[in-house]
Amino acid sequence: MEPTSHNMFKGSTETIDKPGNGNSNGSRRGAALAVVFLVMIVLSILAGAVYMLFESNVRSLNWTIDRISARFAAESGIRLAVHHLSLDPVPPAETEPFYLPGDSAGWISFQGMDGRALVVIDPCDSANEPFANPGVEIRSRGRSREGIETVVARFVPDSPSRYAFLVDESIPAGFFADGRVIDGPAHCNGTIVFSSASPDSANDPSVREISTTTEGGFYFPPYGYSEIPHPEGSNTWVQPFASHRRGSPYWNTDAPGIDFARLHDYFNGLQSEAAGRGTLLYGVKRLLFDGDRILFKKGILSPTEVLQLSPDSNLVFIENGGIPVYMRSSTQLSVPLTIVSTGPIYISGIIEAKTSTNGGPLGIVSLRDIIIAEDPSMSGGTDWPSPWNVNTNRSLSVNAYLAAPSGELRAQSICYPTEKAYFSVLGGVLESSVGRLGTPNMGYELFIGYDAGLSGVRPPYFPILEHWKMISWSDDPDFEGMNIEDNMY
Repeated sequence: MEPTSHNMFKGSTETIDKPGNGNSNGSRRGAALAVVFLVMIVLSILAGAVYMLFESNVRSLNWTIDRISARFAAESGIRLAVHHLSLDPVPPAETEPFYLPGDSAGWISFQGMDGRALVVIDPCDSANEPFANPGVEIRSRGRSREGIETVVARFVPDSPSRYAFLVDESIPAGFFADGRVIDGPAHCNGTIVFSSASPDSANDPSVREISTTTEGGFYFPPYGYSEIPHPEGSNTWVQPFASHRRGSPYWNTDAPGIDFARLHDYFNGLQSEAAGRGTLLYGVKRLLFDGDRILFKKGILSPTEVLQLSPDSNLVFIENGGIPVYMRSSTQLSVPLTIVSTGPIYISGIIEAKTSTNGGPLGIVSLRDIIIAEDPSMSGGTDWPSPWNVNTNRSLSVNAYLAAPSGELRAQSICYPTEKAYFSVLGGVLESSVGRLGTPNMGYELFIGYDAGLSGVRPPYFPILEHWKMISWSDDPDFEGMNIEDNMY
């Protein structure tokens, strides 16, 4: 029995020690599985990290896209508000903030854009004069999904009376020549011609601020069109050259055009306003400015009629058809006034009025032409008795803003006075085309002395232009606890 037991034990020992048996293979498989499991864990961690990074980048990208869309919506709201303001030739009458029309909550949607905007227009409360050019603050909040952006901009309206010289068609050769000085803004929708006979800059034409449109342009004979105030080879240096060479606003070649037809229609529409105020007159032939009133006659034998002026009677509309009315001063006009005539206005003598800074201004508007009347004492014609007579046989001064949106400022005869005289306008001139006032040796030469106060105050009932000028812009402002619709300006 012992051998048997030994053999069995021995056989058992051989079974345990035999290389390549099943237990060794199991150990190796276990180790491999552990390595694979570990790799899978590492890969899962890496995949999770990559996914989290990708998701974070997607969220960041979407947030950026939302902010950009919201910013576009806010800026579009600003542009829409300016367009809304430009449709009305008068600034907002109220000073309280108001929303641009939108949905029931005030939000405005834009075609082709994901964002919406909430837009508030807040007119300035600090305008002391009734016909000041009040600015507005436009607050626009854009929203696009998760993005919210707010933009605040301030704008002031442009006005025709801000310009010392405003022309529609063109400013021909001979106007901006040697000796011409305009200490204020000038604009022309058409071509502006500059010239000088002097070889240097001495006595060259001077204008403080000048603009034209891309359809017009600045012309320097014989050089041609130029975008700079002194083209090479030209004798002309437009002064002040140092300012103009800096470009806009002093020298602007692509300013927006000004709609003179709109100005004509606006002034013509003041007839109903004057009728409501009791200052609509018919058939007036001669008119005198006299302190705080105007005196007028409808014929040489007609009685003198009086119209008392006041803050509620500072617009006079003369319905004359095409019949002219002659105007001059008896005494200095002491109150602001705008007078409009459907017929030509003949300047028959000196017109004295207060400036915009000391009790004025005066606006004189003709829906035809404004004409310097020929003095019958020079031509041998008949005249009305004093003080209704024409007295233009010498240099004249007119303290007013002269506007002929569909006509021109010209002399009835360019041969009188027989010696050179000056027609001095202390205010500004608006005309569709530049009329002739004289010749080099006879008649009048125009001098424009700008009333600087007209940059902020308009003659009564003068319109604003369709262009509003931005004076400030800020992003994401701090309203300091106030709401976007509150009165903050």
